[in-house]
Amino acid sequence: MNTQKFDSAKLLSNLSRNSLMLHLTGRKYNGDLFSVTPTINKNVQQEIIDLIEKQISYYDNQNLKQYDIVGSIDDTVEYANSNDYINKLNEIFSSLKQPMVLNDIDPNSFDFFTYEFKSTNGKPIYVFRKINRMKALKKGILGEIANGSFTKIKSSKLLGIDNAIDFIVIDDKIFIFHHISLERVLKLNDQFKDKAKDVLSNDEFAEKIKNFDELKKRALENGNYVKRLAKLYKNDGITAFLEKIDRTKSVIDQFNLDIEVNKGQLIYRDETQIGNFVNLMQDSYYKTLIGNQNGIDEKR
Repeated sequence: MNTQKFDSAKLLSNLSRNSLMLHLTGRKYNGDLFSVTPTINKNVQQEIIDLIEKQISYYDNQNLKQYDIVGSIDDTVEYANSNDYINKLNEIFSSLKQPMVLNDIDPNSFDFFTYEFKSTNGKPIYVFRKINRMKALKKGILGEIANGSFTKIKSSKLLGIDNAIDFIVIDDKIFIFHHISLERVLKLNDQFKDKAKDVLSNDEFAEKIKNFDELKKRALENGNYVKRLAKLYKNDGITAFLEKIDRTKSVIDQFNLDIEVNKGQLIYRDETQIGNFVNLMQDSYYKTLIGNQNGIDEKR
């Protein structure tokens, strides 16, 4: 089976070099987004475009795989359908279309850049990057040397534009270069938690797992378990390990899992067992065909 590759040339061919707009976006205390769109001169505009194009080209021909909320793979560009996150994206786009007017911009007020381009077909292309607040310089002194003199620059007002990009939204696709930044910019944690709660709402869990309410409570307090559970959203096989107790008992014995089975019920005792329960929901335990070795795939 051929592995899909990221085609940077195809993406760059859709990007117009004469259309860059720079947006800065932050959140108010109530969680609402606000944006500003400062003007940038042509020279700086072209420098930013050069940085973005070089960075997109850097990822050329890397493996292209579907976004996995559990975790990313090194040297891989992930992709997702933008419609899966349309509410979050529309919240950002609405903010960009109605920018605020701020004369004294404090970079610490903002969370991310959006570089907006026009594509060759006239549709927008959005390039996202978390803002670098240059925190390393907060306790130091930043300056420049001009005419033989060192002059201090107020670092609290500096805005760092680096050569990195986090993800791109083009048409109905999102290309993801930094996995965690997508989740932070789009504030996906709440969405993951809602899906995890939906997964754990299945009545069969409460019937066949003793002390399930406590298991559920503790699992939803752990971000890693929340992501793994959210991945099971709309998965019809999550209760298979409860319906086939004999097979589950065999897995528990083979992998020496710390789970007691009593009268057709699994017994939850404390939070040290949560990982095992989630693995059972994911059907993560396996035996290799050639080496006959036991293994666990927590990204299933």
